[in-house]
Amino acid sequence: MSRKNWILAKISLKFIKNSLLILVILTLIWQFALPKATSLAYTIKDEILPQAAFAEQVENPAPLADLGEPSRVITVPVTAYNSLPGQTDNTPCITANGFDLCKNNTQNVIAANFLPFGTKVRFPDYDPDTIYTVQDRMNKRYTYRADIWMQNHKDAVDFGLQHLTMEIY
Repeated sequence: MSRKNWILAKISLKFIKNSLLILVILTLIWQFALPKATSLAYTIKDEILPQAAFAEQVENPAPLADLGEPSRVITVPVTAYNSLPGQTDNTPCITANGFDLCKNNTQNVIAANFLPFGTKVRFPDYDPDTIYTVQDRMNKRYTYRADIWMQNHKDAVDFGLQHLTMEIY
């Protein structure tokens, strides 16, 4: 191999290594930083919007036909929670946007950090006839997970962690 070819091969190998390193870095940014940035943007947006406007939406949920087609369909890890002090803050019945779960007492509320308050969702593989509304938030470490509020503690424990299709309206 001539010296010229050897130098070109060495430069090409170095270019490939650098390209792979850049690709790995971009992948890590996409995987970890962007969901947090999206979640933060929605949190800021939620704080600006009047919270009382969302409370009525859960009490009178729109029929499925009124929602039309979902804007997005994703698969997301889903857990369940109850209005127990160990699972919430010091006001277990009040959601992050001020909605009273104990007064409403209907299992149509979810907590999700990556969706704005008031967003309607449906889990067609789990409960296709129920339209859930985002009324609560989860611990900040859960940037891409949903948590369904359930009345009964045993039902929430039995639900566990499931990966469900979520239709977002």
